Amino acid sequence: MRKLLAWPVALALLLSAGAAFAKSNIADKYRAGMLPRFIKYVQIDSMSDVNAEWMTPGQEKMAQALYEDIKSFGFPTHFSADKYIYVNIPSNLNKKDAPILGISAHYDTTPDIIGVGVKPQVIKNYDGQPIQLKNGHVIDFNSDPYLRNMIGKTIVTSDGTTNLGADDKAGVTIVVTLLQTLAENPKLPHGPIQIVITPNEDVGRSAERLELEYYHPDYAYDFDGGVNGEVVIGNFSADRVVVTAQGINGHQSYAAENGYRNSAKPIADLIANAAPSQNLPNNSTGTQGYVEPHHIEYNAADNIHMVDFRLRYFDQQEGQRYLQRIQHAADSLAKALDVAIKVEVTKQYENVEYGVKPEALGLLTAAMKDAGVTPDPKKERAGTTSAMIMAKHGFGGYTVFTGQNNPHAFTEWLSEEDMFKAYKVALNLVQQVAQMNVSGK
Repeated sequence: MRKLLAWPVALALLLSAGAAFAKSNIADKYRAGMLPRFIKYVQIDSMSDVNAEWMTPGQEKMAQALYEDIKSFGFPTHFSADKYIYVNIPSNLNKKDAPILGISAHYDTTPDIIGVGVKPQVIKNYDGQPIQLKNGHVIDFNSDPYLRNMIGKTIVTSDGTTNLGADDKAGVTIVVTLLQTLAENPKLPHGPIQIVITPNEDVGRSAERLELEYYHPDYAYDFDGGVNGEVVIGNFSADRVVVTAQGINGHQSYAAENGYRNSAKPIADLIANAAPSQNLPNNSTGTQGYVEPHHIEYNAADNIHMVDFRLRYFDQQEGQRYLQRIQHAADSLAKALDVAIKVEVTKQYENVEYGVKPEALGLLTAAMKDAGVTPDPKKERAGTTSAMIMAKHGFGGYTVFTGQNNPHAFTEWLSEEDMFKAYKVALNLVQQVAQMNVSGK
């Protein structure tokens, strides 16, 4: 077990040097380059596809472009066969036992809405009027109250025929700009830093082929969140439960003699028992979980019916109750109806609260305040790269705002100011973690 200790030896030096991170012109001088970088990235088609064996040609193109940009900074960079981009920045501190800071983002965009041929529109000095996009799409204060904060500022939208891709190319822009800053300012003090940019987040697979040799930090932060100050400190745990009923073929009229068994009835009864109305998504708010029979499939040739349940919950005991109810219903119906029923459970993502070190939020809060940002911690009814890593590898991380708004929609838009603030938070995180010391116990 490792114990986190204050590191007083060079604290004063670090604080004074660290002030240069976001409070001086060092951060400001990189602002102008962030928007062109973002515009470049959103114009590269990189939609993920739930039906792809692994990734799409667009994702491969995006990964290659990112790798070319990142390797030019001179840090040790690993471009894996699965198209993860890992960057390992060695510490420049006179301390061998500094904690490892981890930062992540993802470069794919959602398959839920068209993201091919993105035509970004940069609106400078926004005047507060409704923004008319193609195909009748409108962004205004009614649909987006946060837009009021953008009057006089710069925002970016699509033209309305696609989404924008700020989810998560805003995060990617922040990470690449952070790497550029550290490369061009080598005297800024920092401990070891591990960075990963992943594919397939929007199809729930960003942690699937993650290599812990290259990314296993002490403190992990995922830049893939919403507006100014938002931090996801907890999220749904997610299980996919597939229940299959195997019938027996034969002529239905002679079922009593030939052993025919129907596979639809057990699945229908199981849904009624395992997903009562009070536990459906439309009756779930806040930190309440839900059970949803998401879709049903039928294989007539083999007389098989399958139902795919989605389970979502913040509380582990609640999740166990949902699973036990499904298993109990399956066992009871298999016996009563004389059919074979199989239950398969796959963990999709996990609540990061279960795997985050207690100091992590304090580090992030300090980094935000130094950037002039008021922290707004939230629990999210969804999952992120951090939640997927938590499910597969057992360590969690908080998800930090990036300036993206209305993701997975034709009306998605980016706040340039929020993206820049998030970059300053990332820069300050480098300072905050560098001030800590990890020693064995």
